[in-house]
Amino acid sequence: MSMRVWLAMAALLLGGCRIVSQQELADLKNPPNPNMANINATWSQKIVPQVQQEARPLGELMKNLADAKDFDSACQQYGHRSQAENPCVFAVKISGSVTAVNATSRSGKMTVQDQSGQRVVVQTGPIIRGTALRDVYKGASYQDFNDQVLFGDYGKAINTLAASDMKKLQPKSGDNVEVDGVFSSWDVPKSVPDITPARVVRQ
Repeated sequence: MSMRVWLAMAALLLGGCRIVSQQELADLKNPPNPNMANINATWSQKIVPQVQQEARPLGELMKNLADAKDFDSACQQYGHRSQAENPCVFAVKISGSVTAVNATSRSGKMTVQDQSGQRVVVQTGPIIRGTALRDVYKGASYQDFNDQVLFGDYGKAINTLAASDMKKLQPKSGDNVEVDGVFSSWDVPKSVPDITPARVVRQ
């Protein structure tokens, strides 16, 4: 067979092919999880309403946890644990006056004097740490994802949406706010852990 025929056959074979990117190749092997595609709607229509519905006033929640016979029973009654190896996540409502705002750090925070008398630190972002918002949501778990990395990306996407909502609010010292948020713990906390917000409104 002549060289010209070989070249013609090669051209025909390659004519139906195209070069795919590494990301396209990865997506073909592991299709993107549908939970990632619907993240905006999941946040606004499911996660935020769930936290708002389940949030207990701070003073009430802390008293309930302190009075519980043990932490496991407290978690079952007042919180949510998606897997046995995870900390328990509690939804809490904060209501009071903003006494300080740290907007210079990438991991910004504000302090709220809650009506219970306790001072509470609330994450404001733009970097929000932890996975409490992801882990409190009862509509998805690790089993719904392909791998740990994708599940981690899911948590980061949720935190980004929470930070975006905080950026729109731009809280200032002296503001009266209501916060529906979450915190995670391995045991009954002696003081209020930092709160990750799902919903913050001025009163």
